[in-house]
Amino acid sequence: MPDRNSYDKLKILFINIIAILYKATALNVHRLHSDLREVKVVVNTCKQEIWIPQLFIFLISGLLLMRFLMCFMGLASNIVAIYPILTNSQPELLMPSIIVQILDNVALNIYEIVLGYACLKYLHPDSFAVFIVFLVKMIIKTTCCVSAL
Repeated sequence: MPDRNSYDKLKILFINIIAILYKATALNVHRLHSDLREVKVVVNTCKQEIWIPQLFIFLISGLLLMRFLMCFMGLASNIVAIYPILTNSQPELLMPSIIVQILDNVALNIYEIVLGYACLKYLHPDSFAVFIVFLVKMIIKTTCCVSAL
């Protein structure tokens, strides 16, 4: 019968490889470019002063770029984290992966919630019900991400 310790190590390694493959597929520059173009089109549909949509275009584009960069950094840190998982040595190599997950899954989710609220309040104030659904989704997502840490 296999050792319980080796089973846990294999499980963590499997999750890490799945995360690497997912992040590698998410690094799509063409999708990022189309998302950045779509931001301008969607934000410009509001009937606000000229500076408010420009501010939101900047903030939303910044969020998309940060998600893209965090995906890239997460991919690199998960590749580095394979060595300590396999050898049970140098646990400090796991810290970049944990830090990137905290930034990506907690900090950027909170920023996305605040930005989503601000967008719906200033750009489309009549759609508050959409924000409630968005908020519930983001709370569930953040809770799952924190529990996975």
